[in-house]
Amino acid sequence: MRRVMAYLCVMGLLVAAASATGGQHTVSVSLNYDFTTDNACSTSVTKGCLQQFNIYDVTTGTPVKLFSITAPAGASGPVTGITGTSAALTLHSGVHIFGATAQMADGTESNPNASTATATTLPSSPASFSVTVN
Repeated sequence: MRRVMAYLCVMGLLVAAASATGGQHTVSVSLNYDFTTDNACSTSVTKGCLQQFNIYDVTTGTPVKLFSITAPAGASGPVTGITGTSAALTLHSGVHIFGATAQMADGTESNPNASTATATTLPSSPASFSVTVN
């Protein structure tokens, strides 16, 4: 009986741990931007410049900021292949709509629904798995 109780306690802790971590995923993005009009900030230019790109989950209609990507310092023309990856995020499985914005040094920002991409998040793998073959 003690072994059964110990087993149930351990299994309960594993289920609780799996529930606490949820569906952990990273989001990797690549974008292109023309800095001709709004040059990127640099160590010498810190005002009136584009500071960063913000990545949002806009699936529900209310933008949820996920992470930011610093603009390439001093960029003043078209730049392709600007990339960034989030830290581990809890995302429910299913189709997500992600939006990217450009943010100036003063905090003004473009519309997160103006530049979007869709991706499907798969469910996470089980927290534990065992098989007994007799």
